[in-house]
Amino acid sequence: MNWPDPRRWRDVVLGAGLLLGVAACTWQGIKPDGETTRHLYISGEAGHVSDDRIAALAAPYLDARFFDVDIEALQDRLAALPWLADVSVSRHWPDGVVVRITEHRPVALWGEDGVLAEDGRVFRPGAEARPQGLVRLDGPEASAERVQAQYRALADILSASDVEIARLTLDARGSWTATLADGLELRLGRDGTEARLRRFVEYALGRAEARRALANAGYVDLRYSDGFAVGGSRPAPETGNDQEKVDEQAA
Repeated sequence: MNWPDPRRWRDVVLGAGLLLGVAACTWQGIKPDGETTRHLYISGEAGHVSDDRIAALAAPYLDARFFDVDIEALQDRLAALPWLADVSVSRHWPDGVVVRITEHRPVALWGEDGVLAEDGRVFRPGAEARPQGLVRLDGPEASAERVQAQYRALADILSASDVEIARLTLDARGSWTATLADGLELRLGRDGTEARLRRFVEYALGRAEARRALANAGYVDLRYSDGFAVGGSRPAPETGNDQEKVDEQAA
């Protein structure tokens, strides 16, 4: 099959093309039976789905007469690509198909294999395509927006102390657990989480002596009305030399 590479049209041009809709209705009856749709126009930007990828998936659907192109099937096929948030497919007179795409904007990792988009939707692009350097959020999938909102509130409280949350989890019982970037686990409980975190910031992070005492702690339990409990220990970070010893032993 011989059809040109996909070409991008500005939305203004595409909008103008809609004026030809009336002409398209009369053209259906006189189009030669052997002629196929040959042009694919892609509108929208996607950093994780290339134009070539879209063109390859669209190619089998374009080998048809203009009004025989299965628009719905092509749209469903493209919508199955995990990174695409919205897909719209339409005909473009006289011999083209327009694909309009919007890509998910990731704000966090979700669970073991998901990615949370800024609109609160969870998508799963596969392990190799998951972005790096994002906070990890977890909980019942229906609670994604709630977890995201709670993360923002807690992160804002910690920001003045130059402390970051690496992971926030909401368990099935509605209890919150935050893990800081240095590995310290904060057990926040179900209610009053923001007030508990503010108390922790004031009495622990705001005092040098208390902060030193937490340097190797594994967790801080904040579910007390008049204080908090400290326990456990964090494993020492793995160094390059330690990894070399492991590799030598394995060899």
